[in-house]
Amino acid sequence: MAADDPYAEQTAQNTNAPWLAGGPSVDVDLDGLREYAASLTNQQMDIASRAAYLRPLGDIPGQAFTGEVLGEADAVRARLVANAGELTVYLQKLAESVGNIGSAARTVADSYGSGDAISAASLNDVLFAYGDKSVPRPEGLPPGVGATFWEQQSAFSTAVPAAGSSAWRVTSNTPISAYQTLETAAGPNGERREVMTFTPPGGATTVTTTVFGGNGETVSSVTTRTSTRFTGGAEVTVQEVYGADGKQTGTTETRTEFDGDRVTGRSTEVRDAAGETVQRTVESTDPATREQVQVVSERNEKGDLVEKNRIVTGEATGGRTPRVNG
Repeated sequence: MAADDPYAEQTAQNTNAPWLAGGPSVDVDLDGLREYAASLTNQQMDIASRAAYLRPLGDIPGQAFTGEVLGEADAVRARLVANAGELTVYLQKLAESVGNIGSAARTVADSYGSGDAISAASLNDVLFAYGDKSVPRPEGLPPGVGATFWEQQSAFSTAVPAAGSSAWRVTSNTPISAYQTLETAAGPNGERREVMTFTPPGGATTVTTTVFGGNGETVSSVTTRTSTRFTGGAEVTVQEVYGADGKQTGTTETRTEFDGDRVTGRSTEVRDAAGETVQRTVESTDPATREQVQVVSERNEKGDLVEKNRIVTGEATGGRTPRVNG
């Protein structure tokens, strides 16, 4: 015998959801979906770029508690580093999720092309956009669209590693002359990387990194030329980057200011092939309080440098010798 429900009427009203029983099809605003997808892609890129600014959260605890420390200090250090690592992973997954949602929105929009802006999207189309293989492929979706994020990642894993990837395994480091060395590394799928370094006495250091595919063909070739000079009590380091065609693709200039042997400030400018500054990092140290400030500015769509990140670090505290009573 079923128990009496004194609130049957209220329960029915509170759990009534007629919109779940069907209703009209969903109208697809193609332009709105594309704008939404583009916005999410921009957010994904912004999250990914800002994640690098959190690196001090993992570095500073190790710098603050070095050498032999109390167990409590070691526990604090471990917890802070672990928390920083978890936050970094969270931001990585957040960026992936935002990108996936944007890709799904773009896939739904692509399913209807640009001809019928008032077409109705079925639930199957949305499920397909989110990677459900059990539903049919939308008829209007272009043939080149439809790979899931996992499929793209799997395809990327078989691609030739980037020159700076940790997938390379150094196999040899051979002196060519008194000022020139050749480092060779092997990739996971038969690729080869060669790094030729030329360091003449008193001149600029030139490093050419060439990546070859498994078939022996050149995949990429980048040359960096780094020079250092001293002027007005400052050390200026300039790194010029050239592509395989010999054309300059960018420049990074770092200027370090000294007061005796103490660094009082550092500025770094990254310029594009046209010589325009795309990023500027300025680090300064207050001579009285020793407080350090780092400001990162980047060029926006209007071509203006705007502040993107600011880090303020207080004066490092000195250690104390424990007092022993006896």
